[in-house]
Amino acid sequence: MATVRSVMGRPRENGPAGINGFEGMRSKVLLVLDGEDDAGIADMLAARPGPDYQVETVMTPGQAQDVLMAEGFDAILFDVGRAENGRISEIATMVAAAHGIPLVVMTGAEDEDAGASAVKAGAQDYLNKARITPEALRRVIRYSIERMEFQRKFEKLTRQTAERRRMEEALRESQDRIRAITESIFEGVLVTDSDGFVIFSNQSADRLLGCAAFPRISGRYVDAVFALRGDSGTLRFAEGPFRKVAATGVPLRDDDALFEMSDGRSLVVAYACSPMVEHGEHKGVIISFRDNRNLKRAQQEALQASKLASVGQLAAGIAHEINTPIQYIGDNLRFLGDGLQSFLEMLDRYRSVVSSHGDLIPGEVRAGLDQAFLDADMDYLLAEMPQAISQSLDGVGQVARIVLAMKEFSHPGEREKTPVDLNKAIENTLAVSRNEWKHVAEVVTELAPDLPMVLCLPGEINQVLLNLVVNASHAIQSRADGATGRITVGTRWRDNRVEILVSDNGIGMSEAVRQRIFDPFFTTKAVGKGTGQGLAICRDVVVSKHSGTISVETQEGIGTSFVISLPVDGGLPMPADLP
Repeated sequence: MATVRSVMGRPRENGPAGINGFEGMRSKVLLVLDGEDDAGIADMLAARPGPDYQVETVMTPGQAQDVLMAEGFDAILFDVGRAENGRISEIATMVAAAHGIPLVVMTGAEDEDAGASAVKAGAQDYLNKARITPEALRRVIRYSIERMEFQRKFEKLTRQTAERRRMEEALRESQDRIRAITESIFEGVLVTDSDGFVIFSNQSADRLLGCAAFPRISGRYVDAVFALRGDSGTLRFAEGPFRKVAATGVPLRDDDALFEMSDGRSLVVAYACSPMVEHGEHKGVIISFRDNRNLKRAQQEALQASKLASVGQLAAGIAHEINTPIQYIGDNLRFLGDGLQSFLEMLDRYRSVVSSHGDLIPGEVRAGLDQAFLDADMDYLLAEMPQAISQSLDGVGQVARIVLAMKEFSHPGEREKTPVDLNKAIENTLAVSRNEWKHVAEVVTELAPDLPMVLCLPGEINQVLLNLVVNASHAIQSRADGATGRITVGTRWRDNRVEILVSDNGIGMSEAVRQRIFDPFFTTKAVGKGTGQGLAICRDVVVSKHSGTISVETQEGIGTSFVISLPVDGGLPMPADLP
């Protein structure tokens, strides 16, 4: 059994052994002898002055390993005796068993190389027992404990530094990843503090809100960039909803908002605002927004298209309702015309008889008849009434043609392509658009009489024709001289394709305008006069839906000509036609 001896006897008050410093706390030392009981070392540790030590003694390294498994110590003194090799392997074993407890080797041999080997094997220090004094022994133990404590702290600090460096690198990578994602998204993103100072802005936000003088939004106050338009006027950050989100933490969104920029521009947006939370506190807000101008235009176009569709359906219904009374008005006028013709023939015969046999009629009767003719102004009526009925029949015929054109033009769009007489479609288009061009231009048609039927979507083609005729009318109306213009609409057929030509002698276009006329939302008309969708729709209908082409030739100040080429067989099948 190991001999265990306590020098001071007083129990430890600081729990398991460990590095405790030297302010009134005793250090627990394990003394491992070389097989002989050596009380001198323990007596040296008990000497004054200096810190108190609690010394426990074992006689062999094996006993030391057993004790170390059961108890904790602040230092180990290992007496290797007078061994010439310094018992290096046992020292290494003790160092491994110590698990970080400083080990001081003592020897009776005069061998400096053995001491160096002991330190190299893991010992904290090396002492020659022949030269040990109480002060030196206590100092060596204290320094060994302090060095080990320093080494532990250093290793801990090194681990913490490495961990912090790893976390910082991970955080940097995460920030770079988030920044890359944020920079790549289409929506603008702003991060502000609670006072509206912009901490971060992505490229989309800079593109939408920046200006030549301040292309970057980050580093500026929101109020210096834009203000949110409210019901009562513009709202600064402190009085608007953004500050409220920062204060309450309740997110909000608005799909129809207006940012008024400091440079006078306005931006229609949809935005969402959420609180930025750090350590449980609201530190600011995150504002994400997107440019809603194209969406608003599309919505307005859809609304307008819906209105036009409703008007078209209404027009078709009205045309149907008008058609019936027009038919019997025409029938009645034709009946009156035929009856008037018979009446006139009968009246001529009557007058001829009266003129031939007037001597058989009493003078006063004949005078009365002649006066009745004069009073009724029969000569005028006989001359004008046939002409009035003829003009009325012509008017009724024109109304009937317009009604028929409205019915055909306003017919709901077909989902499948059908054979269409394009000459008839052009005539219908000119009829329904007559009010657009009749006061500014004359229309000349040059329609090929042998034009084949073309497989197409009639409603879509009618819309294309109407857009081109109306645009031609507007181009002529924009001429400075105010003279009556000329619109020519023609058709021709060659190489299994039908061409439609619409030309005018209006103001023409510059080359810069010509290159952009098919761009969506591009228009040269005044605000409220055009949406910039007409020619874009024309191109989509002709090219995408009918595999055709649409080209334009123009000369500024001279006029413009559009040529549409459509395959007779309808080109590529529509999605509805695919199996």
